[in-house]
Amino acid sequence: MHRLSFTSEHRIDAPPERVFEAMTNPEGFGDWMKGFVRAERLTPGEFGVGTTFRETRKMFGKEATEHFEVTTCVPGKRLGLKVDGTKGTTGKGEYRFDYDFEPAGTGTLVRTSAVIDMPGGLFTKIMGKLMGGAFKKACDKDLDALKTYMERGR
Repeated sequence: MHRLSFTSEHRIDAPPERVFEAMTNPEGFGDWMKGFVRAERLTPGEFGVGTTFRETRKMFGKEATEHFEVTTCVPGKRLGLKVDGTKGTTGKGEYRFDYDFEPAGTGTLVRTSAVIDMPGGLFTKIMGKLMGGAFKKACDKDLDALKTYMERGR
């Protein structure tokens, strides 16, 4: 198993509650997420710890679907997501994303911490830095798109 990790910060000119709401409404991801195709809730009820959903996006001209589980849910403050790669297009690995939402002036500072565990040997270890950079870039693009959407006041 090879572990990759990264952190990032994004400032969004919208209150933490609104940013959190956008990130916890899979049915609304298409309003801001690039390449979004659909989201399917797999558990009934309110969004919270234990909620599972599938998210499908178009990547490199093909649809890719991943299975998400909510591991932490403190409205307006903290969101934790786990992706089980064995249940999706990736076919392997476990991805954990923790988002902290902190008031910052009239907006929000979103702090992201990610840990990715990928099975593999020497090749995965060698490619680890490139893979970690690609995952970070993809996450940063999502938060940049969310920032643009939120700051338009939609």
